[in-house]
Amino acid sequence: MTYLHNRDFGLEVAKGNVSGHLVVNKFGRNAEVDTATDPADVWDGGMATGGDSSVWVAPTQARGHTIASSSTADDFSASGTGARTLRLWGLTDWDTAEVNEDIELDGAGTNAVATVNNYVIIHRMRVLTAGSGNTNAGEIRATATTDGTVTARISAGKGQTLMAIYGVPSIQSFYVVQWYIDVNKSGAAGTAAVELVVAPDADTDVDLFVVKHHLGLQTTGTSHVAHTFDPPFKIAGPAIIKASVFEVSANNTDVSAGFDGYLVTS
Repeated sequence: MTYLHNRDFGLEVAKGNVSGHLVVNKFGRNAEVDTATDPADVWDGGMATGGDSSVWVAPTQARGHTIASSSTADDFSASGTGARTLRLWGLTDWDTAEVNEDIELDGAGTNAVATVNNYVIIHRMRVLTAGSGNTNAGEIRATATTDGTVTARISAGKGQTLMAIYGVPSIQSFYVVQWYIDVNKSGAAGTAAVELVVAPDADTDVDLFVVKHHLGLQTTGTSHVAHTFDPPFKIAGPAIIKASVFEVSANNTDVSAGFDGYLVTS
């Protein structure tokens, strides 16, 4: 452990000057939360045109995944005008630190590319290279084999996942410094209630989440509220952290949320 006096601790962690510590910034958006579909998680799946669930679901166990786009333009070949390669980050099991791998895309549908690793969670994907379109042309999904779970998704034109969801392995703990929510809908007055929830025993039960904090907003205009944890709120792994919209009072409510903190190796 490096002790830093009279310096900004967060900046020093971000610069890699504090051993065993990493900065994590997770953010997401769900622009299609309806009164009939809440609760809904803050992730891209809620906005999918292909029928993904508003509630994010983890694979039932470590699974290989297939990566495919809805557009043939997302292709590694020289003719690919959309995304050509992407990188994904996740956990291969609940006792090992995060890994990443790069994928060369092969267009749409049946040309899905298999991951090298099996994953219990994929919590981030990002386009690395693209053709003349400069980003992904279609929706890119990471789908778990056998159980068909859509673990991560990049909306068309976004270039990366927008998922306020994160997995923490047993060898690390996540210290939440702050979390926040935004309601991006203007118009008639309404409400949105969002909760920070945690699956505290992700290695044995990925479905049991408990509420750790609650924020609410009015939806007249664009709203924002944040909560700072002082001292930081510790979440020991193995755990899944996510922001979930508990309730909205109007259809098509557009909600963003995120959380920031430090991932610390035990």
